[in-house]
Amino acid sequence: MKFVPLPSSIGGMRCFRQGAVCCLLITLCGVATTCGIPHDVGLADRCADIMRRAYPNAALDITKSEASATGLTTIIARVEGARTDTPPDSPLPRDLAVECRFDENVLTGFRWTAGPTS
Repeated sequence: MKFVPLPSSIGGMRCFRQGAVCCLLITLCGVATTCGIPHDVGLADRCADIMRRAYPNAALDITKSEASATGLTTIIARVEGARTDTPPDSPLPRDLAVECRFDENVLTGFRWTAGPTS
């Protein structure tokens, strides 16, 4: 009795198995690319995240965030926050604010409008 060795590559598989494997791989790749990517995050939330990343040593509470369109493809997002890791009588500024400029959902500008240094 002779046994046929298992194929070592997709080229050695039968046509039906090739199609099934390809469909499975396409499905897995599609699922993998969408995992962990929040699709419903607005530009104001993105700006708040950039603010936190720009000042990683500070514990921030976001107090206000807004975004408004200034053109067909340009949006300005403004975010305000307060540091929770400094006492009220600290010489460091407690209130912080940033402005982010997005053109076609790509960050093209970032500036501090209040803080982070005195």
